[in-house]
Amino acid sequence: MENNNKINLLIIGAGSAGAMVAREITGHKETSEKYNIIGFIDDDSNKKDIDGKPVLGRIIDAKNIIKKNRIKETIISIPSADKNTIDRILTNLSETNIKIKIVPGLYEIIEGNVSLKQIRNLEPEDILGREEIGFDLDRLGEFYRNKKVFITGAGGSIGSEILLQLLKLPIKNVAAFGHGENSIAKLILNINNDKRFSYIIGDIKDTKKLNHEINKFNPDVFFHAAAHKHVPLMEDYPDEAVKNNIIGTYNCVQAAIKNNIERFILISTDKAVNPTSVMGMSKRIAEKIILSFNNLQNKTKFSLTRFGNVLSSRGSVIPIFLEQIERGEPITITDPEMKRYFMSIPEAARLVIKSGSIKNGKIFVLDMGEPVKIVELAKKLLKLYGYNEDKLPIIYTGLRPGEKLFEEISFDSELLKKSEYEKLLISNENQLTMSIDEIESMIDEFREVAETYDNDKIKSAIKKYL
Repeated sequence: MENNNKINLLIIGAGSAGAMVAREITGHKETSEKYNIIGFIDDDSNKKDIDGKPVLGRIIDAKNIIKKNRIKETIISIPSADKNTIDRILTNLSETNIKIKIVPGLYEIIEGNVSLKQIRNLEPEDILGREEIGFDLDRLGEFYRNKKVFITGAGGSIGSEILLQLLKLPIKNVAAFGHGENSIAKLILNINNDKRFSYIIGDIKDTKKLNHEINKFNPDVFFHAAAHKHVPLMEDYPDEAVKNNIIGTYNCVQAAIKNNIERFILISTDKAVNPTSVMGMSKRIAEKIILSFNNLQNKTKFSLTRFGNVLSSRGSVIPIFLEQIERGEPITITDPEMKRYFMSIPEAARLVIKSGSIKNGKIFVLDMGEPVKIVELAKKLLKLYGYNEDKLPIIYTGLRPGEKLFEEISFDSELLKKSEYEKLLISNENQLTMSIDEIESMIDEFREVAETYDNDKIKSAIKKYL
């Protein structure tokens, strides 16, 4: 029965996590006075009650249960829920207008306990499933113990997350090298005074500054995440793709060798596989530079880690869709058949860090699961925020220059093999490498052609070296 002074709450999932949530709520004065736990729903018909609170039905019964019991809030308490389970839950909660919260994923739950602080509002990332891999702290700790780490692009989505994840390991210190002062300033606030952290405002195109800072810091491991990533923007300004993604990578490689850095990991992209865009082509040439120098010297081990879209990163479709929904505008999609791989930023960062610890292998590819149709993602977001296509239509605008309907993570999936870590694959694809003379001649040509600002000439030069 409803208590007028309390919010009627339904817990979805009558397993151990659901039981923990209920005990946390009833065990704290503030929440016990705020919430009236009506019961649970769970697809396991054998579950009848949890600590005296009834299991009222299955997920498919959610709407009727919510209406009958005048439920105002619900907590999804299934840490291992995959995207199909989350989608079923959201479908059955659509049009109920109740507030939805969720418990953390398996990796986020520390020592099997769910605390009230961890329970959060449902986020767009949750509709694509939950993180299921841990960080393998013991194994990674052995490799990274007392290591000094240098990260370019450290203010970006991936670079900053790599830094935050590294601080969970017994590293000696980490230097965040970034061009955008606002991004670095935000990063400083997130770090919360960890004495192992230092920051550098600098640009990978500035070779003297780059070498000065690397020489001063003397790192053991180098994560190169700095890059221009927006496909349409690089089509319009290929000179910037050349200067940053190609020449900038070359500068970092030279600095790594000069300063005897042990490991160098390039953060690459699925757009470098059979590239059709300037951005993808520039990253493919960056890959070739990395692989070439791995064979041309024995001071530094060079490798690259390739993956697709990371959720809620800058330029990702989710933040764009959310802005359109918040403004009450139609959602714009280039093509109804467009598909993309997706992975959360923390999971991608953890896998990149793992790749840096593996002795064998030069090209690493993240197992990002099945690709997602962008239009289906848009529909789920509409559902999550209480809309449908009648209220906010989906409009197709046509493919933009350089875009592909479907991205690939490897040139040949048959050449992928498992590594020692889950979801991290090693590619044995053919590695097209260059000599030192060929690389230096290419870089000289790129420096010259980039200064012409002639898009046709620059794009022609890029294609020449694929």
